[in-house]
Amino acid sequence: MTTVRPVELAPHAVATQRSLVERSKLRRELGRLDAICLLIAAIVVLDTLGAVAKGGAQTLVWLAVVAVLFFVPAGLVIAELGAAFPNQGGPYVWARLAFGRYTGSLVSLIYFVETPVWVGGSAAITCVAVVDRLLVPLEGGWRVPMALAFVWATVALAVAPLRAGKRVPLAGAAAQVALLGFFTLTVGLYAARHGVHAPSAGDLAPSWAVFAVVAPVLVYNFLGFELPSAAGEELRDPARDIPASIVRAGALTCALYAVPVLAIVLVVPAERLTGLTGFIDALATVFVVYGPWEGLVGALAALALLWIVVANGLTWVMASSRTQAAASLDGIGPAALGQVSARTGTPVAATLAGGLVATITTVAAFAVAGDDNSRYFSVALTLSIALLALANLLVFPALVRLRRTHPGPRAFRVPGGPAGALVVTALATGWSAVALAAALWPGLGTADPDAYLPDGFTGQRLAFTLAELVPLALVLAAAFLLARPARRHERAPTAEGARP
Repeated sequence: MTTVRPVELAPHAVATQRSLVERSKLRRELGRLDAICLLIAAIVVLDTLGAVAKGGAQTLVWLAVVAVLFFVPAGLVIAELGAAFPNQGGPYVWARLAFGRYTGSLVSLIYFVETPVWVGGSAAITCVAVVDRLLVPLEGGWRVPMALAFVWATVALAVAPLRAGKRVPLAGAAAQVALLGFFTLTVGLYAARHGVHAPSAGDLAPSWAVFAVVAPVLVYNFLGFELPSAAGEELRDPARDIPASIVRAGALTCALYAVPVLAIVLVVPAERLTGLTGFIDALATVFVVYGPWEGLVGALAALALLWIVVANGLTWVMASSRTQAAASLDGIGPAALGQVSARTGTPVAATLAGGLVATITTVAAFAVAGDDNSRYFSVALTLSIALLALANLLVFPALVRLRRTHPGPRAFRVPGGPAGALVVTALATGWSAVALAAALWPGLGTADPDAYLPDGFTGQRLAFTLAELVPLALVLAAAFLLARPARRHERAPTAEGARP
């Protein structure tokens, strides 16, 4: 087993001692297979398939481009950072080491806010849509309880001991492979009986208009390599397992996205595609081949899809709470959020706080969007894209900086020496910037940008822009306040058995 020591970050002895006490409660429960399943569950998020497929057949071309020019470079950057700095709260630690307290504070806060926004937003409304479309109709009053049940089921699993909690992403990854494989087989049966909307060669020709629509979602879908590193001190051998898991999960992820996107394009007419229900509509469309068994098949697929979304949400909640806990132990954020439960070995306080943020997101989104699920989905998804892209604008450049400031041994290095590190950093950072700009200004660079406003916001550019910029401004301001130097006269806690 490769031994790589975490880097100590705390600015003074009191915080260092507190950090050691809390980190001594962590349990090294995650192996390589666990890391692979965490990555698949984190990156392959089915709630965005409809938003990706809205670009039509062209989406497949852009998916290949983004996979080569962003997904691969991003994986290489995170593989080196995760193997070299296996601290708990990986993304926070890398940004903090490279660029200081404010940058680290911003990264940790973005993860802490973005995940609940996504869980309580687009993921929750996806669960509502699945139940409504494939199981039982959900009238107005039942939608909020259904969304909140999803939120708190995810939170409850996240506070469980890691030995039990890690099985959910494992089962979720298996369910993803099984459901997408079954869906692909069913599309073949449907095509044999009913035909499909086969794209022409011209439909595949790339255009800027489609790029502006799908680029933010494609980049967003390919983010998440850093999540196992958020639990860096719970991995048994991070120096070896992080690079290996990225390679294996990365290859499978590309297939798990490409196949269902192609199937959606083939069976759902372009005019019927929406960001929220694209994949659900595709499932309902092709299940007619099962005749009298259609309802049962649809119900089983719905249950599998709900479990997958829970696994997706759990993976991100586990990572975001650990990232914030690490920051809080470093004096950035309330000290209570850094506490690790001696009983479960998990950051319960940070996880529950994230659940409260998700609950507020759910209630507020339903209050603003009313019965318009698409409007709810658009706001939550775009804000999640913008936040995560902003965080990675700060995380990816850490590679080049840390090679200079912390040039110690590396279990894995990006090939090509300094030039190779610079190229992959520039590609990963550049694509994150494109995703951020295109998400905040739909239709960026097109002749008629207002024609590309998200579902539910036709003719409402100002309302959409304010819905995104106001939360971003609040996050930037809060990060600045949290980054203020911690007081140095606190008494140090004591504990036996704290790790050196």
